[in-house]
Amino acid sequence: ESLRALMSVLLALVISTMKLINILIVGLLQQTTTTALQLPSSTEITRRTAVSNLIASSTAAVASSSLIYPQSAMADELIVSSNAITLNSQNKKAFPLASFGLQIYNDDTAYKLTLTALEVGYRNFFASVLAGNQKGFARAIKDSGIPRDELYICGSVLSNRVNGEEAAYKKTAQGCLENMQAFSAGNIDKLDMIMLDYPGPNDESVRGQWKAFEEMKTNKLVDDLAVSNFSPAQLDAILVNPSATKPTVNQLPFSVAFHPRDILEYNAKRGVHVQSWSPLSRVLGGYGTDLASIGKNYGKSAAQVGLRWIVQSGASFCTQSKSKSHFEEDLKVFDFELTSEEMKRIAQLAA
Repeated sequence: ESLRALMSVLLALVISTMKLINILIVGLLQQTTTTALQLPSSTEITRRTAVSNLIASSTAAVASSSLIYPQSAMADELIVSSNAITLNSQNKKAFPLASFGLQIYNDDTAYKLTLTALEVGYRNFFASVLAGNQKGFARAIKDSGIPRDELYICGSVLSNRVNGEEAAYKKTAQGCLENMQAFSAGNIDKLDMIMLDYPGPNDESVRGQWKAFEEMKTNKLVDDLAVSNFSPAQLDAILVNPSATKPTVNQLPFSVAFHPRDILEYNAKRGVHVQSWSPLSRVLGGYGTDLASIGKNYGKSAAQVGLRWIVQSGASFCTQSKSKSHFEEDLKVFDFELTSEEMKRIAQLAA
């Protein structure tokens, strides 16, 4: 009974956190008719259900504790002053720990916000197909004049609702092509990363999705392959093949407000880096006072402490903002270090 109660609390937290995002995503899907976003409604999988499945796959770990206390070995891999890491692909281009993730707005807004992010110093960008504004983003990259080799650009493919290896392969390959067509608006002819927004409904479908990604890499259209919302079992659906390209990143909900035990460990065990796609969701409203109190020791805001906690835990974050000042604030988290006691105190806030 205690396990059921704990699971209910965790799932309630995820559901309430992602309600608005799901509404926006559903709205976008309903507007799409002929691209890779045209998906059967009979097997609906949203971020909410993907995260629920992820949590369910780690029942034993959740039963022992709902919190993840950052492991020193994992945190030691990140030099405190460093703002980038090398992924398991050994890509010579470093992966910046702070990324700007575009949200659902038109191309003009995407264009303006991308230029703002570039101006304040962002060099890692997540331009998801779900946002529907890859062309606006790409035009901003072109007009910025910043050399392409200084930027790390990630696109995404949504192909989770088709069943079977061949069908998943075809849908994912179509999505890869659509990414390149959209990014061509800014003369971007190669991506640094391509990410699956969600896993397919079964192992065969996941392997079909991954086959298309590996083909894209073979064709030298992308360097790094990544996933989002993948459980241990879904990662293993790929890794069961010893010759498969290993996912570099698993984009997951991970924050001060939501950090179930083993979410970092199961990825690290497989050599996969975790990037948070919801770094401040329910954080400032629920724990802002505590984080601000800690931040006074460093001259930092509550948001900066929350983001720094993510980085020191061994993960990275994908921030979303429409404010230049917030863009600037979110980048200034690499010049201080939380103590081990502060890290533990912050981890216990959501207990």
